[in-house]
Amino acid sequence: MHSYAFYNGHLSETEKRLQALDQPGSASKEPVYTYPTVDNPMGAHRHSDAALDGDSDGKALSQLREDLARELISPMGNVAYPRNLSWGNYLDYLLCPTLCYELEYPRTKSINWTNLVAKVIATFGCIFLLTVISEEFILPVLQDSEVRLNNTTSATEKLLILSESISWLLFPFMLTLLLVFLVIFEYVLGAFAEITRFADRHFYSDWWNCSDWMEFSREWNVPVYSFLRRHVYATSKPSIGRSNATIVTFLVSSIGHEIVMACITKKLRGYGFVCQMLQLPIVMLQHTRWVRTHKTANNVLFWISMILGLSLVSVLL
Repeated sequence: MHSYAFYNGHLSETEKRLQALDQPGSASKEPVYTYPTVDNPMGAHRHSDAALDGDSDGKALSQLREDLARELISPMGNVAYPRNLSWGNYLDYLLCPTLCYELEYPRTKSINWTNLVAKVIATFGCIFLLTVISEEFILPVLQDSEVRLNNTTSATEKLLILSESISWLLFPFMLTLLLVFLVIFEYVLGAFAEITRFADRHFYSDWWNCSDWMEFSREWNVPVYSFLRRHVYATSKPSIGRSNATIVTFLVSSIGHEIVMACITKKLRGYGFVCQMLQLPIVMLQHTRWVRTHKTANNVLFWISMILGLSLVSVLL
């Protein structure tokens, strides 16, 4: 909703500026702001050649009109604002596997029904496996540790119980992570992409080869990363600078992930928020010259933290 509202709001202001040029004496002559897109993820002010060269006012005004009109048309040229403002276009956007609204998306020629059916079956298969793993290997460990913790007052014994519980949950939670990843990014998003004939199937990259957390944040969840980069980082960077924009982006992402975890677990603990915000100082350390050169060691540490972190947070919850 944020992306839909803000992009159409930008297009509305652009259209008003274009109409105002019918009376150029009172109209704004500021350069056109091109909204962040896939090809232009940071957005920019488009300076016309006529204005830069100090050419005649007539040529500069004509160039400004052309730039404003171009901003109202999709890159593929088939949809223009405000013709996109329809229920059909809005419902199509809701079904498309993306969080960033565009006037028009690249589409495949037809639906691959075999691929669609396979993804639907795989989705339910993974959900079945997740249910089995949770009921057989995760819940019994958590329930048993809760009973044992309630029956002891020794701090040492509690620490041993927590350590044992974490060790028992390492493998089940790693399987859960991978299955959840498959369900969301490979099967569910892939199925909706097939239904809507959405051509861009780049929902993730090879995050398992990451050597630092910044790389992981870019490659683990491409739709969310694209949204945060367009609507948080790109919009805040001109006002507060690159470093502060990065902090704000991580802050918004951390709050969003913590809200999701609170809805799932019915508990608001803040562990996810703290762990995600701790990635910032870790990234600063990982970007130092000595640490950056040891990519294999960084990847090993990344996986150790992933495996330990999931079971640790679960036990703490």
